[in-house]
Amino acid sequence: MNGFDKDSGLSGVISVSALVTSKKSIKTPPLHWPYFKPENYSLTNMSSSLQNLSGSILSGRCYGRVIEVICANEKTEDSSSENYKNILVLIKDRMYTLDYRGDAEILEGFLISFEIGEKGEVVILETIGTNVNIEADGDLLRWRRPAKNPSRMKILRNRQQIIHGIRGWFELEEFLETETPILVSAPSPESQLSPIETDSGFLITSPEFQMKRLLAGGFEKIYQLVRCFRNGESGPLHNPEFTMLEWYRSGEKLEVLMSDIEQIVMFLTKTIVSDNFLEKIALPPWPRVSVCSLFKKHLNIILDGTESALQLRVKTQLAGHDELLRDLSANTDVTEALAYEQIFFRLWNHIEEEFTSVTPVFVYEWPLLLPSLARPCPQSPRFAERVELYVNGMELANGFGELTDPVEQRRRFEQDLENRHSEGRRPVPLDEKFLKCLQQGLPKSSGMALGVDRLVMWLCGVKQIREVLCFSDDEI
Repeated sequence: MNGFDKDSGLSGVISVSALVTSKKSIKTPPLHWPYFKPENYSLTNMSSSLQNLSGSILSGRCYGRVIEVICANEKTEDSSSENYKNILVLIKDRMYTLDYRGDAEILEGFLISFEIGEKGEVVILETIGTNVNIEADGDLLRWRRPAKNPSRMKILRNRQQIIHGIRGWFELEEFLETETPILVSAPSPESQLSPIETDSGFLITSPEFQMKRLLAGGFEKIYQLVRCFRNGESGPLHNPEFTMLEWYRSGEKLEVLMSDIEQIVMFLTKTIVSDNFLEKIALPPWPRVSVCSLFKKHLNIILDGTESALQLRVKTQLAGHDELLRDLSANTDVTEALAYEQIFFRLWNHIEEEFTSVTPVFVYEWPLLLPSLARPCPQSPRFAERVELYVNGMELANGFGELTDPVEQRRRFEQDLENRHSEGRRPVPLDEKFLKCLQQGLPKSSGMALGVDRLVMWLCGVKQIREVLCFSDDEI
């Protein structure tokens, strides 16, 4: 069967059975269409009909792109000498065939507008010839490849519904939506983050510092949908610019925010009508597992929260997993905290590949050396009150019981700066206004950050983050 090349996304859309009115088989449209002189047509009372290849029947005024024109001169009972054209039209992200009898010039690549009459007939209003250059990665097909179900355009419509639904849930829960600055003078100093620097400051990696300052100022339930930026993070699950949902509850435990996520997802699946959504999502409460239990189950390593980097390496060797650290040298130039972090996440990356459950899983109680903004667990002070939500092996959310001790927070920030230096990363200024806010008193609170792009990926069942973005970093 002919069609666009497989990279164009139209391969497999055109079927012989679907084009029953065609008089000959579909030929392959050229990838580089010839130049067409712009000409306008105002045509009425043309006898035409419409068939749908991939969606509901159209109504009202329609705009589309002519993808293929098949001409076959014929005589009919009501038209003795009209030219018969079978036109393949791409409207939004759906393919339609337009059976047209008339003398208008309609060529491949034309923009076309028409209306559906009272009896279902097609009335062509205008065609515009354009200089078309169809490319597999061009904008004409970037978002609306009909062979791909769901198309990127359809997923972006679902994304709008999801964001609208998120706001609806927080409105019902009486949260205040906040808008904090995207450009700040001091970003997070955490060594694993690479903030994007401008002439005027840094683009935020998270709105966390400013939102906590709002908590200190008396706000109790706040949330934000915000663009965040992390340099060098690209791949199937990462884009340097992404959308974060972040919210805080003053005076509440972290478990309450875990429940928030469950309720938000259930709210979205119940209020949004979409055939793209996963057919079944496990009802809450979702499983809760500790980091220690996962290390014991998948690596037979027992974490006690006091081990040094060297002791963690020895535990790995004794458990028979030395190969996981083989290319990770015992670098004496890095700080102890950074050495521990490097070993831990090398092991954690292996564990992530093991628990790829389709049921969302909360992973709690992380070693205290890792999160620079979480308080110690009341019941396990050698571990941090931190939780991450995973689904299909993908991290979806990250939450803290927030650290409120200004002295400890400054010590951790200074440790982050040492880690950055030992890793060869550029230093960044510390946010003194945030540290002053802690000195004045931050109420006991909990916060959660959720990746909106990944949430859309999960709910719509797609594997690439570019499919849920208007433009990924390599498309701009």
